Amino acid sequence: MEITYISGILHVEIDHDLNFIRLCLDGAIFAWIVWGETSVWSRSSLFSRGVVILVFFTTLADLVYQVTGSEIIEFSTNGLKRVTTYFGWRTVRDYEISQCGELTWEPRVDQHHDLALECKVGWKRVRFGKYLSETQAQQLLSDLQNYLPDVAAKMGMTKEDRRSSMTRLNLS
Repeated sequence: MEITYISGILHVEIDHDLNFIRLCLDGAIFAWIVWGETSVWSRSSLFSRGVVILVFFTTLADLVYQVTGSEIIEFSTNGLKRVTTYFGWRTVRDYEISQCGELTWEPRVDQHHDLALECKVGWKRVRFGKYLSETQAQQLLSDLQNYLPDVAAKMGMTKEDRRSSMTRLNLS
């Protein structure tokens, strides 16, 4: 993760980390396809061949996803900008700061190990920064409060209010 502050914009660049378990699983699937299925390829049914091809390309896509994915988050007085890059394709989402609120660092309800930053934009919740560690997320939230306190306040990160469930850093 790299955080820079330039002329009113807090720019955060996050590269995806390789997940060792998924990487081992991808390797095991590749080994299964290469050593197990290629020897019986000519005797396999059309359906079995289709499943093997589907699994092969899905595994390959997962491996490329882990290696090439990145996310850029920009906080400014105008809004929140999120740029995700997967497989070379960029997706840009802009959110007005007046629509953003309740910025938190929380686990997903259905997966407690899947932590990410989350804020409410209008009536929906937007998750970003999924590949941040807890320490990195705390540093990001701290830098947001230090460099852009007005934006942090608009997004629901006030230092004084301790009654809500949001992450409070109590910086002085």
